[in-house]
This record gives sequence, C-alpha cells and structure tokens, in this order.
Amino acid sequence: MSKRVLVFFPSKEYTESLIPEIVLKSGTIFNTIKTEVTPTQVKIMGEIKANEEKAQEFIRILKRRGAVVKELGLIMRFDPDKCVACGMCVSLCPTNAITFNKDFSVRYDFDECVLCMNCFKNCPVKAVSYLGD
Repeated sequence: MSKRVLVFFPSKEYTESLIPEIVLKSGTIFNTIKTEVTPTQVKIMGEIKANEEKAQEFIRILKRRGAVVKELGLIMRFDPDKCVACGMCVSLCPTNAITFNKDFSVRYDFDECVLCMNCFKNCPVKAVSYLGD
C-alpha cells in the first residue's frame, strides 16, 4: 500500500538527514517525488510505502519533528473520452505510468506517476488534468 503526502517544514527545522532518520525509526519506505526549498520552508511531495499503521506512525513522527503533513488523494485525472491516443504522453512519460493497451487506447497508472507534469503540459487535447496540491 502507498500513501502520497505533502510535507512542509520550516527551513530552520529541516536537515537533509531528517527524512532518512524517520524512515529508519519507523521502518517504512519513503520515495521523494518532488522537493521545493524556499528561504522559509521546505516542501516535500512523497510517497509512503507501508501498511496504514506504519504510514500513520511515519506521519506522527514527521509532525513531532515540526512538519505539517497533508495527505494527498487523486492528483492527476485522465479523461479517456478526450484522449485521441496520439501517443504524446506515452512518449514523454519517464516512468511508464502512461502506456498503450493492446487496442492502442491509453492506460494511465497513477501509482507509477512521479508528477513530472510532461503529460499535463504536452497533451494537445488536455485529456490530463492536474488537480493541484
């Protein structure tokens, strides 16, 4: 099971070893998808790979260390009715989250998506929507 989260730390509270320390302490896997650093905050989008109990423990530890955590639901939406199966998104996807089915219709696997935004930015018919964070 996996759970996508946004984690916000005040810049003064964050160190590069913080996430690895929490991973070791909680026994979970955390995949960082995107990190943004400003003078005042560190924003990390990531995916917790663990059962619900372990994921909640990971989140509790983050909060104790000064983070604000927002659990993310669906972030991207694919509309097969708009899709013309041109293959633009398939060719640009770095993780094969978007592939062709045997009938050449497009298949979107959100569990593999790393939010590179290539599909969203390049779809000529806007069949992919970004729902925001």
